[in-house]
Formats: sequence, structure tokens, C-alpha cells
Amino acid sequence: MFILRFSGTASTQVTSVTLTFHGNSGFSVVLRLAQGCVGVYRLRIMTEKKRKRRSGRWRHVNLFIFIALVLAVLFLLPRRGVDELSSASQTQLLELARQQLRATAAGETELIDVIEEQLPDSLRKEGAAFVSLYTPDGALRGCMIDDFARHEPLYYNVLRNTVLAATADNRFDTITPEEAASLRLSISIVYDIQLIDYDTPDDLLEILAPGPFGIILRADGVTGSYLPTVWSIFPDPADFLTELCAKSGLAADRWQQSPYPTINTYRVYEYSE
Repeated sequence: MFILRFSGTASTQVTSVTLTFHGNSGFSVVLRLAQGCVGVYRLRIMTEKKRKRRSGRWRHVNLFIFIALVLAVLFLLPRRGVDELSSASQTQLLELARQQLRATAAGETELIDVIEEQLPDSLRKEGAAFVSLYTPDGALRGCMIDDFARHEPLYYNVLRNTVLAATADNRFDTITPEEAASLRLSISIVYDIQLIDYDTPDDLLEILAPGPFGIILRADGVTGSYLPTVWSIFPDPADFLTELCAKSGLAADRWQQSPYPTINTYRVYEYSE
């Protein structure tokens, strides 16, 4: 992930740009190029200021060019990880999860039979996904993921995490056959996991902000995570981290204690019934 900060004056002149990258992937190459472009633009502004005869017209044109450059860089950044599923594959994956939920709620202890060769390639590729269960009124009824790294065929991972969401989420009772039919299924496929590099809790609060990414927190042998949707409940980063620690069975202020937790961000493709 990266952070782009602007500062300037009321006349719309950009005087400072900070581009910070957090991660260790091929994104850095693109971002170094972007930083070079930003540096050139800043030099141009300094030169223009020395001339002391800069018209309002050129000020606006230069700002427009700079914004277009930033948007182009953002557009060209590669999205790493699994590809988005087609509509047909989404429907098929959700149906498999539904069949597994019915079987598990009925007491079946094995995964449902699936003829893997008949599945599209997108479902047979390695993947990792949350499976979430919701009541008709939208309350969470179970949510599990076994591992954030892609390690087995996506469809198989979804089946296993459907079982875990129905039976192993210690915040809830096991799903019963009566309620299984009324629950809504949601599958969140994880991609683009990035390590956050920070030195202090204050640094971490500066880096994090509500956005389209979830958080993984690891400390004392415990791993906890909140999906991107949880930002709508806890938009303040401090509250988000506090609740995540408590949910993970850690002290609520563990994110402020040294040695500081390892923090990763990730994105998801979310598909729901």
C-alpha cells in the first residue's frame, strides 16, 4: 500500500508532495518512477516561483498535468494476486459453499464431493478466502479463514472454510439445520498482502486509514484479522486496532506494547449471495 500526501496554498499551487510505499514487492519500481516524476514537478514549481511572473492560467494547467500524472500512475499499478471471477464462476463457487453449508449443518463431517476436472480453471487455482455467514437482518453468524496465503485450490479452500465458519467460530454456536437455509453466504478472496513498516504506534496510526483493505495483526503467537468492511464500524484506526486485539484474545492495548505486532494489509474480492 502507499500513501500520497499533498500540501499547498489557497491558490491551488502544490508545494509539497510525499509518496510513501509500504511493502516489498514490484510496486516499488513503479513508485520510484512516480517519485521521480513528482521530484521533477517540484523542481519546476521552484523554478517558476523564482521567475515571480507566473500567471494563474499556467498555475492551473500545471496542477492539472500533475493530477493527470498521479492518476495515470495509480491506474497502471499492477494488481497482484488472483484475478476477479467471472459471473458464472462466482455463482458456481457460492453454490458449492451453499451445498457444503447444508451438508455441514445436517451433521455431515466430510466435504461434499466435487469433480474438480469439471470446474473452471479460476476455481482450481490456488487461493485463500474468508467465508462469512450472516443472518437475515445482517448480523454476523460466523466467519473463518484458515490461512491468508494461497495454498490449495480455491474451491477446496472455500469448502473447508465454510465448515469452519459453521462449526468452529468460537464466538457463535454451531449452525443448526433449521437456520442454515436462512443464512446469507459471503466469500472474500484475499490478494495483495502487504507488510506495514512502522517504528511506533503513532507511526502506525499515521499510516492506517479507512479504505478498501483488511488488517492482519500478529502478536504473541496469535493472529487476528478484520475484513475491509469493518472500517465502517470502527473508522478510527486506534479503535480498529483496539477492537481487533480484543477480538483476537489479546490485551486491548497490545498494539501499543513493545514488541509491537506485525501488521499486514490485504485486499479482497467479495462475492455474496
